Amino acid sequence: MRKSKSKSKQMRKGRHEEEQEEISKLNRWIDSQKPDSGTNPLSLPPLPKDAPIGILQDDKFSRYSGATMFKELPLSKRTLDGLKRANFSKMTDIQMASLPHSLCGRDILGAAKTGFWQNTRFYYSYPGEII
Repeated sequence: MRKSKSKSKQMRKGRHEEEQEEISKLNRWIDSQKPDSGTNPLSLPPLPKDAPIGILQDDKFSRYSGATMFKELPLSKRTLDGLKRANFSKMTDIQMASLPHSLCGRDILGAAKTGFWQNTRFYYSYPGEII
């Protein structure tokens, strides 16, 4: 019995360390590519479809402003998996404009034509607690 508890504790500790490493990487990505305050990411050209995403060579990161897909944002694997399970892949215009700024911890004020489904989609796909 004790061996399984010890092994389980080691597995949890290993997962925790992996999550901490992922959080550190995501924070470096966010800090290195954050959009200028007051800018609109919609004014940027979309990322090329074959562009590498995430960490590049020499600890540099891909741009995430101008992203059109959730997988192009610095989001945790768990968040991306949840979005995929909920069939969210492409962002709406308001998400494309606001998420790059909210990832940096900035307050967002946005306006868009809306109805029930647009609100639902935004709230479900907005990772309130990113990491």
